[in-house]
Amino acid sequence: MDMLDNLCICVMLWGMKTRDNVKDFLKSQDGVSNVVATIIILLIVVLLIGVFWERLQEWLSGIMETIFGTSFDAGGLG
Repeated sequence: MDMLDNLCICVMLWGMKTRDNVKDFLKSQDGVSNVVATIIILLIVVLLIGVFWERLQEWLSGIMETIFGTSFDAGGLG
């Protein structure tokens, strides 16, 4: 029975130490999660611009024509 008690205590201590290490790791990663979220938002914005580029180009062309009386050229990207 002594051996089982020692094994149980060792497993409990290992579990508590692992839990504390995981908590410390997650606390230290707060800044990284903000950076990852920012990068994901930027990628979504770039993706949306890429998907709707034709319509954005038409819209910008219409606005420039109305304001300046000239058409907007997006550098031949469209």
